[in-house]
Amino acid sequence: MYTDREKNRIAWKEYSKFNVGKEVSIESDGEKEKTIGYVSEVFGQAPEEDMVSSLEDLKARFQGALSGLNGYIVTDKKITHETRPEDVHEVTILFEGSEAKFDKNFMGAVDDWVLTDAPTALQISMAKRLGIKTGKISQLDAASKEVKAAMDRYPNARFKFFAHSLGGLNLQSSLGSLEDKYLDRIDGAYIYEAPNLYPQLSDAEKKQVDKIKYKIFNFIDKRDLVTWEHSEEGNEGVVGTLVRIDSKDAGNLGKQHMWGGYDYKAGYLNVKEESLDDYRLARIKQTKEQLQLKKQALESWKKSGLSGSDLIFMDTTQAMGIVESLKEFALIASDYILAVCDFGIADIKGTWETLLISCRSTVLGTRCTESDIISALAQIGATKETIETNRITELEKIKKDTLKIKESIFSLSTDMAKGIATVIGTDVALASQLQLQW
Repeated sequence: MYTDREKNRIAWKEYSKFNVGKEVSIESDGEKEKTIGYVSEVFGQAPEEDMVSSLEDLKARFQGALSGLNGYIVTDKKITHETRPEDVHEVTILFEGSEAKFDKNFMGAVDDWVLTDAPTALQISMAKRLGIKTGKISQLDAASKEVKAAMDRYPNARFKFFAHSLGGLNLQSSLGSLEDKYLDRIDGAYIYEAPNLYPQLSDAEKKQVDKIKYKIFNFIDKRDLVTWEHSEEGNEGVVGTLVRIDSKDAGNLGKQHMWGGYDYKAGYLNVKEESLDDYRLARIKQTKEQLQLKKQALESWKKSGLSGSDLIFMDTTQAMGIVESLKEFALIASDYILAVCDFGIADIKGTWETLLISCRSTVLGTRCTESDIISALAQIGATKETIETNRITELEKIKKDTLKIKESIFSLSTDMAKGIATVIGTDVALASQLQLQW
């Protein structure tokens, strides 16, 4: 679990110059650095022989190189001849933004600004204002193919995505192109300071990104001119959950675009009031899903027999550490979910009555009745159910589900600990017998 500031530091790594095999780490908000993983692939470079699994894969890699696509695939294990892609469990994909140094990388800058940014901006405007849609720019198409190829190449891994500016366009396009089987393996996607590609997506692509809306966080600073075609309020018509930053003035447009307006408190972003509810709800849904996945992992571990004799082949200290870390995660995550839900419920209660009071004062002195006010509000979708009841019910359900998952994890962890203790006892007894025999 990363703080908002740590996620931002991960996204900054898009602009580093890494070679394959390089360890990627960030400064932690705690005491130690956090290791993200190891660079296994570099977009825009010819693929390593071991990283090509099919002809389509090879074509995707070279299309990326030709289109100016830049970024990295970072895996939790360093890929060697001894490491199989199937052994990778966590993958982080970083999409780099536009090349700004025309003097040092002229063709790269042309690929990004002239061949991708400018025509995509025109496409988005035409789609939103005129309803006219055209095909994807080559870099966006290449990014979509690269992501799918990577998810096929690491079939047992879960994925996180980070992208800034043009990289955010690439990521939005990629997420829209994924079938359901891929969506289920995404832990989170974090988009920073990118234009809104949603109007340009097909109906099928919109449907796919909407399915994981709570797992996509689309951060925008309205002081940044690059974040065009986003609505001033609401959370519809955008890829993911739109998070409007309560930003500070960075002094110039370049710094503003490069996260210069981002302000943190205890590691978490200052978010505008109109985005807070959606942001909090998305975060607790995402955290709840992670809890559920940990529970499923424990169930699978127990079912496979690892709580018995198979644990002999595992370092018992390591095994006990895994169990304890899962319990700690469950405790921290569930406490966070419950706290946010309680805050949300308290904040929502009374909103319907507050709205009615405001409306009553507005029509004071007219012939409008209470019934007239309620009827008028209903016409725009504002009822007690939509404003208050349904939202509270959803949060209460999340609380109930979270407590059940937490209890299951604690119960499973206890069973696993007993199994490990049994194995430790068996090992000690066996060692004693061998010593006597010797």
